[in-house]
Amino acid sequence: MNKTVVSTCMLALLLSTVSACGWHLRGSTGSAANANFNFDRIHISAQNQRSDTIRQLNRQLRASGVSLSDIATDASYRLVIMKERSDQRTATVSASARISELSLTETVEFTVLDTDGKPVIPPTLLKVERIFEYDEHNVLATADESRMLKSEMRGDLAGQIYNRLRRLKKPAAASNAPAS
Repeated sequence: MNKTVVSTCMLALLLSTVSACGWHLRGSTGSAANANFNFDRIHISAQNQRSDTIRQLNRQLRASGVSLSDIATDASYRLVIMKERSDQRTATVSASARISELSLTETVEFTVLDTDGKPVIPPTLLKVERIFEYDEHNVLATADESRMLKSEMRGDLAGQIYNRLRRLKKPAAASNAPAS
């Protein structure tokens, strides 16, 4: 057989196997119908509305067809970011007592409330940690790598919150409606 034909067949087999298992590129959630959200409006409150985590979460929600409400009472659910924290510490030290690796930690604590103010997701703490090599001879590149990693970690946190929001049930209809 011709090498090109074998290569083409192998590539087709690989692509059909990968697509059959549901694999897709990270961050590609597809259309709004793919998101399977059981609500269409959410209100997000946080001390820092412009944090990286909030901005990335807002972008993911909008891409999935979920509207962001400025008024909590107009939303199906209320996402409350109670705390965001960023830490950096020395992970390892070389034989010459110099820093060789740094550990970065990003945490976020949040809860989700329904229209009555009852928690549908209790206060939850999410944490992402990364360790990277520290180069004392190239401090600028190390600082750039640290910023890049922190942004990626905040994206991971936003993705974790997003996935928890996708699992929420359809909001209950108002129970105060008069009986007929």
